[in-house]
Amino acid sequence: MRRVRRIVLFSVAAVILIIAVSYYGLLWLARSGMPQLDGELRVAGIVKGATITRDTWGVPHIEAESERDAYFALGYSMAQDRLFQIEMMRRLAQGELSEILGPVTLDIDKAMRTLRLRPKAEENVKLLRERFPEAFSAAEDFLKGINEYASHGPAPFEFTVLGIPRRTYTLTDSLCIAGILPITFSYGPRQDAMYSIVQQKFPDLDVSLLFPGYSQEIPTTIMESREEAEAILRERGMWPPKGTRAPVQQATAALQPFVDQWQKVADLLGNHMGSNSWVLGPSRTAGGGALLANDPHIGFTNPSIWYEAHVTYDGFDLYGYYLPLIPIALLGHNRDIGWGLTMFANDDVDLYVETIDPSNPNRVMYKGEWTELKVERETFKVRFGEDVEHEVRTSPHGPIITPLLEKYEDYSGPPVSLYWVWQHVDYTDIAAFYRMARAKDYDAFAEAVSLVTSPGVNVSYADRKGDIAWWAAGKLPIRPAHVNSKALLDGASGNDEPLGFLPFDQNPHLKNPPCGYIVTANNKSSVRPFGPIADLPGYWQPWDRAERIERMIETKTSWSVQDTKRLQTDDVGVAAPEIAAAVAAVLGDRKGELSATEIEMLDRLTKWDGSHTADSIEPTVYTYLCDAILSQTVGDELGPNNLAVYSTLGDAWCFLRYVVHRDDSPFWDNRGTPGSVETRADIFVAAMHEAVNRIELAHGKDRANWTWGEDHTITYTHPLSYIPIVGALFNIGPFDASGGAQTINNLLYPHGTFDHKIIAGPSTRRIIDFADPEHSHTILPTGNSGHWLDPHYDDQAEMFIKGEYRNAALTVEQISSTKAHILRLLPR
Repeated sequence: MRRVRRIVLFSVAAVILIIAVSYYGLLWLARSGMPQLDGELRVAGIVKGATITRDTWGVPHIEAESERDAYFALGYSMAQDRLFQIEMMRRLAQGELSEILGPVTLDIDKAMRTLRLRPKAEENVKLLRERFPEAFSAAEDFLKGINEYASHGPAPFEFTVLGIPRRTYTLTDSLCIAGILPITFSYGPRQDAMYSIVQQKFPDLDVSLLFPGYSQEIPTTIMESREEAEAILRERGMWPPKGTRAPVQQATAALQPFVDQWQKVADLLGNHMGSNSWVLGPSRTAGGGALLANDPHIGFTNPSIWYEAHVTYDGFDLYGYYLPLIPIALLGHNRDIGWGLTMFANDDVDLYVETIDPSNPNRVMYKGEWTELKVERETFKVRFGEDVEHEVRTSPHGPIITPLLEKYEDYSGPPVSLYWVWQHVDYTDIAAFYRMARAKDYDAFAEAVSLVTSPGVNVSYADRKGDIAWWAAGKLPIRPAHVNSKALLDGASGNDEPLGFLPFDQNPHLKNPPCGYIVTANNKSSVRPFGPIADLPGYWQPWDRAERIERMIETKTSWSVQDTKRLQTDDVGVAAPEIAAAVAAVLGDRKGELSATEIEMLDRLTKWDGSHTADSIEPTVYTYLCDAILSQTVGDELGPNNLAVYSTLGDAWCFLRYVVHRDDSPFWDNRGTPGSVETRADIFVAAMHEAVNRIELAHGKDRANWTWGEDHTITYTHPLSYIPIVGALFNIGPFDASGGAQTINNLLYPHGTFDHKIIAGPSTRRIIDFADPEHSHTILPTGNSGHWLDPHYDDQAEMFIKGEYRNAALTVEQISSTKAHILRLLPR
């Protein structure tokens, strides 16, 4: 017995020792990888020198005499704070994660290389050099700064842990990362494929009802009120709604692995669409100036996706927000102008069924003629494994996406190719944002916006002159009238080919509208036609957020910054009371089938105003109930895997929001019970049972544990969190959170999954009042540094969850009063 006790004690001591050694070893590595933030550094590549003043939030304020030195210092400071993130983004974009992470990421690498980002990026580098030499030079100087630190600065501890070699970063790398945005923010690859899968599986079903967009309700659009939209739709014969069936293409077996695989990529990036932006004209603000509010929603990462930096030189001044390894600010402001972004959500992705030549497997029929495929072999270096070869074939439409997984490589059905705008146009977005940052007024800014190609973005604009504006920026494909762009298209005949792109001056646009405001929240721009495009196709997000913002703006004409802060963190779900009322009305005659707890919860929901506060029970019950309704209506058609994917699409909420009011929906009947036909009331009863049961399983019977904050939490997960025992040290959180999936404070989780851990939300919140542009307000979800031991790794996390803001230092006096570190870069 004593011997057993000694063995147990020895084992416990050994485990404690291993933990201690691992922890202190990581501490030593992390400290050794911290950058120098004070004093002077002699560096190669800088001409006269630059000063990097970091404020009390870790934001670098860069001052130089020339653009060349300013961009060098910007790259150098970004590498100091975010080199590991830069490396991981570069590897993701170019399909090289498996070199350091092993076989677990091989399928993701295959998917990324299939997209052919690098060849297109190389073309775009040449284009940038030839057509936009100023932007090209700035980007090259930025990369010199990145590479100077990457070569000679201390490596982040993650490089040592993962065995990452140092290497030079190029503009091609930058443009590959830029290429991630158009495709991973697009729902097309998943939604188009799933549309066709369900359509073929159930040819008797009107699949458009499952992917309704705005077809089943009068929407809130950017350019019209709901009343105006209804009048236009009725005049155009588009209301009441009509079903739309597309011809079935036989490619289901090939598409399913692609849907499964692409969801892995989307999960890794966390790119779930959502964003809010609004601009108020002087007639709507307390200070009498234009006001910009923007909170773009992206999957939460650790470190945060945005890197804040303030750059000044020779008359140029911009407080900007940068993506890793991207040399230009995608969001920014100064004393003259400010702009924000939300995703336009236009449909710039199509799937084509290709016809292979029976006598030559490397030829496809294209516009009625046999055309050679481009065939390339990719070699993947895999850590802890052997190299893997993978063949990528590209048709005139784009890369063939079926199959992506080895187990499907013997599939003999028709291949499907992926067409997306980014691969078919000159990518000039780097030049667009470079010029936007240098604009002093509306006209110069508008000219710069016209260079945006893909992804499509809503650009919100305000300036000190009082102008407000919005552009739906990007290349809009003109498709033949018969084409349903959300279903599989015919790649052989040429009948389904794009006819060109809408001229930019015909894109949706507003300037200084009479109402005095412009709201965008990934909702549809308009129900009007634009040029030959009769109805804008897109993956529009539910209009709940846009409707709530507009309702609130209409309540007053003197909006202050404090009012705007409250609106930007508003947690009311505009559709929640309507959905709760619909369920309660149907269950009024079925209460005898409900438990006392279920009746009490139903009664709570009927009195609820839709607020998703962290300390309330109602949003918990409501969200579980909505999950159960969605699962029980479409789970039998989709199956568990596709239901999980469907739950991430905006159409899932659009479907739920309208279907709860319809008795005649075919989705109430459960296909798994062929002997009976379920009704809306049957499903609501079953859903209420399931909702309460799942809450009790997750949180127990004590109602004190049913609060929304208990269920709705966020943890910012570091890539190394998978390391046993100590990995969780790198995470930030968990935090209880208010907000929800369709509130202005859009803290997202997939519908229908009964898992409400937050996966995406505001990547920053910004408010710029041009009555006082030197006192702007902002916040990041975590912090500006990517170093685990840096105080700015997580110093904004609790503020963010609480809905608090900090000031963005813009003036010399503000920077001086908040300076924490000063580093001078001098020529070597």
